[in-house]
Amino acid sequence: MKMARLTIQELEKWYRARLADKSKEFVKRAEKSYKTVEVSLKEIQSVAQELKGDAGDADSDVESAGIAIRFAMKIDEIVRKFSVRTEITYENTESMQSEIQRFIQELWGAGAKWIRRMDKRHKGAIKQLDVYMKELMQEMSRLGRLLYEFSWLKDLERIEQRISTLRELTFSRATYEDNIRQIRIKIEQAKSEYDLRKQELDNFRMVSNVAEVLSLDSEAERVQSILRMQLNTLKKPVKKFFQHDTGVRVGPAGQKALTDYFEDPLKAITAEPDGYPALIEGLMALRTAIERDLLSLKDRRLERRAIEEIDELRNGALRELQQTAKSIDERRRMFAGSEIYQEATRLETLFKEASKNLEYHTNDLLRIGDEIRRQLDKITEFRTKIESEIEQAFHERVTIDLGVTLEPLLEMCIPPAGVGDVSESSSDV
Repeated sequence: MKMARLTIQELEKWYRARLADKSKEFVKRAEKSYKTVEVSLKEIQSVAQELKGDAGDADSDVESAGIAIRFAMKIDEIVRKFSVRTEITYENTESMQSEIQRFIQELWGAGAKWIRRMDKRHKGAIKQLDVYMKELMQEMSRLGRLLYEFSWLKDLERIEQRISTLRELTFSRATYEDNIRQIRIKIEQAKSEYDLRKQELDNFRMVSNVAEVLSLDSEAERVQSILRMQLNTLKKPVKKFFQHDTGVRVGPAGQKALTDYFEDPLKAITAEPDGYPALIEGLMALRTAIERDLLSLKDRRLERRAIEEIDELRNGALRELQQTAKSIDERRRMFAGSEIYQEATRLETLFKEASKNLEYHTNDLLRIGDEIRRQLDKITEFRTKIESEIEQAFHERVTIDLGVTLEPLLEMCIPPAGVGDVSESSSDV
């Protein structure tokens, strides 16, 4: 079997020629029904005009004349809505069959409402209408048989949709290339801003006595992390304690502490007096509820661990961390008013903004790279399907030549040297 190598444009011409040859008998037979339907619609419109003319007769009953005119106007409206396809395809013929069915149902639905209320003067027009409607019903049945006989043609027509989709997928190269170029320009600008802000911050640290100021944040994060770990065992029991009315009462300070310590433990323990009495008050209420079986945790081990943890906290397990937290807070207050601290805060803020901006544009570039890979997968999928379906439908083998595809753009989606490590380095600053 000889294999043809075709571009998408050549494939579209090749396909249309083969489809026209395969469907010529279908088109020839469907064309007769299309013409019959057009003629029937015109005849039905002429019936509507006849009804309007009879209604205008001086001898007509006023009520019957009004009904005839309304029915005629409804016929005109339904005919105008009928869409007769100009191109004969299997899909359009399916639509034509559905359109005929809708037309018949809608017109006779209106007729059932008005025909019986007309006088004998309109009897001839109604008989004509009935003849043309029967013709339409015959064509609907004829089209149904034709569609059944040529049902295989539907699969052939679907190939054209796949070819069209493949063409659209390959046309996206210019758009992607332009987007990538613009993003790389933004990355270069963001990288320059990042380098400038990093150099400013590094220089400031070298010439100023800011080491202790900068170490406070990392020390605070360390204490915050340890506090969360210490309280983690009690997180679920406390949540359940709030969700159920155990009957164990706890004062406002204890309730607030149970909330604050699980939202921001560093801030909560810093604000508490030594020995964190509010937290102990809230936890002792929790302990009472557990001991009295007023709060079931569905796991005895969890209950024992919660009680043990509460006892440890009551015996001063967080005392050293509280002292450290208060010390950090005190030193922060001392440095807060200094020019060094303010300048360090300003430079760090500018550096973080530059880092986020660079990271944003870099991720945007990586996102486009992922999108292109998905697009390439789709192109491969559609290409394989089309080649396989053409072989099955026409017993000919075709290889689709896609020309220059999107692969070269993937290299442009690799961030410039040094940019990929920016987010990691910025988190260490």
